[in-house]
Formats: sequence, C-alpha cells, structure tokens
Amino acid sequence: MSENMHSTVFRLMTVSLGLAVLSGCMFGDTGSFRDRGDDYRKAKLTAPLELPPGVSSAALDDKYVVPGLQTHTVLPGTFELQRPEPLAKNVGTAEVKIQTLEGKSWILLDGDPNQVWPRMRVFLARAGLKVASANAATSTIETEWRDPNGEGTTRERFRFRLDQGVQKGTSEIHMLTQINGSEEWPAVSDSLERESQMVRVVAQYLADSEGEASVSMLAQRSDGKGKIFLEGTEDGADGRYLRLQLQEDRAWAALGLALTKAGFEIEDDSREVNKYWLTYRDTEADEMGWFTKLFSARRQNLSRYVVELRPVGDSGAESLILLNYQKGRRLEETERENLLKRIMGYMY
Repeated sequence: MSENMHSTVFRLMTVSLGLAVLSGCMFGDTGSFRDRGDDYRKAKLTAPLELPPGVSSAALDDKYVVPGLQTHTVLPGTFELQRPEPLAKNVGTAEVKIQTLEGKSWILLDGDPNQVWPRMRVFLARAGLKVASANAATSTIETEWRDPNGEGTTRERFRFRLDQGVQKGTSEIHMLTQINGSEEWPAVSDSLERESQMVRVVAQYLADSEGEASVSMLAQRSDGKGKIFLEGTEDGADGRYLRLQLQEDRAWAALGLALTKAGFEIEDDSREVNKYWLTYRDTEADEMGWFTKLFSARRQNLSRYVVELRPVGDSGAESLILLNYQKGRRLEETERENLLKRIMGYMY
C-alpha cells in the first residue's frame, strides 16, 4: 500500500470517528434530538449563591417577593362575580337616560334618530302639544304656543332636536324652551327648570312606551316607504305578530334582510308559501366553553323558528309577520314578543 493511500484511509477514519462522536453528543438513545423542555422538573433547591468578601448582594435581591401564606386569611361570606355588560345590546331592550351638564339636560337613548322620530310625534300628540313645524332634514320639531295655566298670562313653546349619539345606534334629544318671547327662538332656554321638567316627562314616556304594542320603527313616516307595528294579544290564535304596511314583494325582501341582520340563520325559504325557516342562537345565554361547543352533540340555546309573511286584503300592500317554533311546538309569548321586537328593529 502506497503512502498516499495510507494517508487517505487515515483521513477517512478520522472523519468517521468525528461524526460518531458528534452524533453521540447530539442524539440520545432514541436516535433523535433530546427534548430539554422538562429539565426544570429535575431542578433541585441549592444553597444561596456565596459572594466573595466585600461584594454587595443588593443587586441580587428578589424584587418580586411572594408574601408568605402564614399571613393569609379567608374573608367571611361568599362573593359572586357579575357578568360584564355587553358591548352591544339587543333591540327591544333600549335604555333611556337623562344627561346633565352645567344645568342643561338632554335625553340619551338607544335607537337611531329615524327610529326615535315617530315616537316623538306620538308623544306630542298624546301630550296635546300641537306641532307648528317638523323638519326631517334637520331632525327638529317645533310646537305651537300654548297657555300652560289657562290664565292667558303665560305662553310657552318647545323645540325638540334629534341628534345621532356618540355610539352607533343611539340618539340624543335636545330641547329648547321659550316663554313669553318673540317669534325668534332664543339661543338657550328661557327657563332651565321648565326645560328639565319637559326632559323628565319625555324620558319617562319613552321608557314606558318601549314595551307598548303600538311602538313602530317605521310608524308615521312621511316618505311613503311603509309602516310596521307590533300587534296581537296573548289570547289570539297567532299571539303577537307584526303588521307591515308595504307592498308584498318589497315586504318579503325587507323581511329576509331584517332576519339576517337580527342574527337569524336562514335554513330555507319558500316564496310560494311566504315562509322562512330559521335557526337562532341566544349568544347572551350561551355560556358553554369553546371545547364543549366544538365536540358536544347538544347545541345549547339553539332554537328553530318559522316566520310567515301572510298578506291581508286584496291590495297586497299590507302583510302580517307571524313567528312560531318549527314542528308545531308552542312558543311562549314573552319569547315571541322579544324576537318580533328584534326583527322589527331591523326593518327599514
């Protein structure tokens, strides 16, 4: 064997030996990289670090010391953690609040101005306040002069202005009161006390009328685009229902869009029988965890409904919206009314 061949063989043996040593360092008995993620479980408590004389240990102090359990005491009684308020509320559960700043008051409530507008018109009619002018473009309503005492010595009138609230889907109602003045409206109310009284009266009416059957999100519109009312009684054959004054084709399309916006899932629909078959989940009441929702065969708080658009009369300009459970189960009137209010809130 030549000298060059001896040198080549030696180099090959050296490389093979190096690879074997490196392999033994990198791989364990299983032939793969060893997982060191659980090494901390084998850690043992050792004596504190000893420093050389003259070296301060202040920099090594624990700045996040956990207090000892010997000072822990259990407080008497039990505590219940309240659920946080939802970021968005359902239609039909509106709130009416009175806001005050520097003596001036206004009303804050759920609902867009175009939804609150007809309710204000109803309030003025029931309160006996005659409307002098109503401007939908500026969302202002002005009343005629009235004699509150019936003595002929005092006159007053009011101006109501509806503004979009800071949050989406809310409105603000601002009022201006004029007493014994000229035909020009003042910059501020002549009587903040009288203004505050009217604010409380209007707020109380809006809060009380939230559950009335005749409250309509499209009622008394002057643009001819239709009206909608919640009607019916618990004693009726169909219970509560919505009455929609709109052409049948437009009513069918508007109902389908409202159902989707209201959170219903449309399983099927039939224009021939004017029915929608729906699935609805009450997300507020559904408290199952994601794991249970994913693997559980029982879909909690999931209900299936059928909504029927039933034309009335021969003109085709008016229909009833009826809601029931699928498969003929009886639907509680409270649940039916809440769901109808939700649908009603998305009918535009």
